[in-house]
Amino acid sequence: MPAKTSSRKPRRARAPEHRTPRRDEILDVAAELFAEHGYEAVSLTDIAQAVGLSKATLYHYFDRKEAILGTIVVTTIRELNAFVDAAVAGVEPPEERLAVFLEAQAEFFERHQTWFQVLLTRFSSLTEPKLRDVAVEWRVKYENTIKRIIHDGIAAGAFATASPNSVVRAVLASLYWLARWYRPGGPRRAREIAREYANVLLYGVAVRDRR
Repeated sequence: MPAKTSSRKPRRARAPEHRTPRRDEILDVAAELFAEHGYEAVSLTDIAQAVGLSKATLYHYFDRKEAILGTIVVTTIRELNAFVDAAVAGVEPPEERLAVFLEAQAEFFERHQTWFQVLLTRFSSLTEPKLRDVAVEWRVKYENTIKRIIHDGIAAGAFATASPNSVVRAVLASLYWLARWYRPGGPRRAREIAREYANVLLYGVAVRDRR
C-alpha cells in the first residue's frame, strides 16, 4: 500500500464514533462477506440478510455500503497504528525495533484477520474523498513508523543500505504477503514467522567469510 510521506496528524474518522453491539455485528458480518466474495459482489441487502435485519433497519446504522467499508478500513488501520506504536515504544536497539515492528503487525493481523484482509485487498474500493483521505492519512502514519525505524538504524550505524525506501518496501511486502497466505490454527504463530522474516532482512541468507 504505497503512500507519500506526510507530517500531518491523521484526522479522526467519523464513522466509528458511536459503537454498539449491533453496529459491531454489522461490521463483522460485512467484513466476512467482503473478504470472501469481494466488495463489489456484496450488496446492502446481502449484509442485512446475513445479520438478520431488514434493509430499512440497516439504514439506521449505515446509509450506504461504502460507509461500512470505510469504517472497517479506517478502524483497522487506526488500531493497527496504535498496536504497533505501543509495541515498538521503548525498544532501543534498531535491530530489535525492526523485528518487533514485524512481529506486532503479524500479531495484529492474526487477531483481526478478516478486517485486515479487507484493509489489504479492498482499500482501492474506497472512493469517497472524505473517507479515503482519512484512511490514507492513517496509512501514511503507519508507513512512516517503519521508515523512521530504518532511517534511525542507518543513522545509528546499525543498518547499511543505499536504498532505505527499498528496505521499507521489502518489509511491508513481506508482511502483506504473510497476511495473504497465513491461516490461523496451524503449528506456528504469525509472529514467529515474522521474526524469521526479520532475521532474513537483518542478516540475509548468504554465508559470510566463506573461503
